[in-house]
Amino acid sequence: MEDSIKKTQIRDLIRSKRSLITAEQAAGYDAVLSEQLISVSDKELRSIISSASCVALYKAVRGELPCDGIAQFFLENGKTICYPKVKGDEMEFYEITDPNSQFTEGAYGIPEPKSGLRKIYPGDIDLMIVPALAYSEDGSRLGQGGGYYDRWLNKAEAASKAPYTIGVCYDFQIYSAIPVQKYDYAVDCIMAVYTED
Repeated sequence: MEDSIKKTQIRDLIRSKRSLITAEQAAGYDAVLSEQLISVSDKELRSIISSASCVALYKAVRGELPCDGIAQFFLENGKTICYPKVKGDEMEFYEITDPNSQFTEGAYGIPEPKSGLRKIYPGDIDLMIVPALAYSEDGSRLGQGGGYYDRWLNKAEAASKAPYTIGVCYDFQIYSAIPVQKYDYAVDCIMAVYTED
């Protein structure tokens, strides 16, 4: 099967499954994800998480796994958190100090940082929590199709400024293999939340 057709099929399937998750369920899964991150048993990963001073996150839309609990955890522990803002074909990150008041609706209906907030540059971000429609077991990532994360991460890596990346998702978003191109950026590790099905 042609890669582009397979990607479309995977995207449609995942979007369909995510649309069945209620807001109440999503809030529960958000709490589960936070607990997983806080209590991670792998020593190396625990060290990376605890030593990160600046963490990039995302605002969940259209059934994505929320990471608001993670954001709160990092804020309470004195870390800098930042979120992406789409500028043309690129993404830029801006610091958020109050998640309740500093977002506005941006590109594709995704909440993004309001104007006037502090810009965070590649090299300043130590840890990035990355969304996706699907992941393979080896960390390969299938995004929404816009390539924003792939472009940002590939540029950062080329400048030796790439952060450690954790892909977060529901268990049904993990495949044994997914079609990838050379510019598709693989994450360093995946943290999955198991759903009730």
